[in-house]
Amino acid sequence: MNKGSLLRLIFCAATLFLSACATEYHPFSQPKLVTGSGGDKSSFHGIDLWTAGLPPGKFVVIGSIIDNRPCGAFAMCLRGAQISNLAKQKGGDALILEYDRTGAQWKGLGNGFQNTAHPNSSTDITTTPIERDITKYYVIRYLSSAT
Repeated sequence: MNKGSLLRLIFCAATLFLSACATEYHPFSQPKLVTGSGGDKSSFHGIDLWTAGLPPGKFVVIGSIIDNRPCGAFAMCLRGAQISNLAKQKGGDALILEYDRTGAQWKGLGNGFQNTAHPNSSTDITTTPIERDITKYYVIRYLSSAT
């Protein structure tokens, strides 16, 4: 296999894997004005991320981002940049973490999809969970200085 074929194969595999990721922005039809009193803040790919409490001062909640992707190093390493870029594109100054959950999803494909590579194995694709990470953030715009 030559270098060009290998690169195309890697690109196709990465594209297929990332197609299972969904990052969606949901605007609020009536943005909500909130006054916070402070909390835990960190820098998250060039945007503020509030993981506990609320930013001090006034801000407006302009929408939410729900991110749903398979667990794994490749998908998860891209998550932060994708979420922060989407928040900035929608006019956000910061994110407030609502929840971050990891769970299993079973693919119910029906009978007959046995694990043919290991026929004596009790594992088949109808009972093997696929771990997924689902995270929800609120996108906010500062109205006064948040520290």
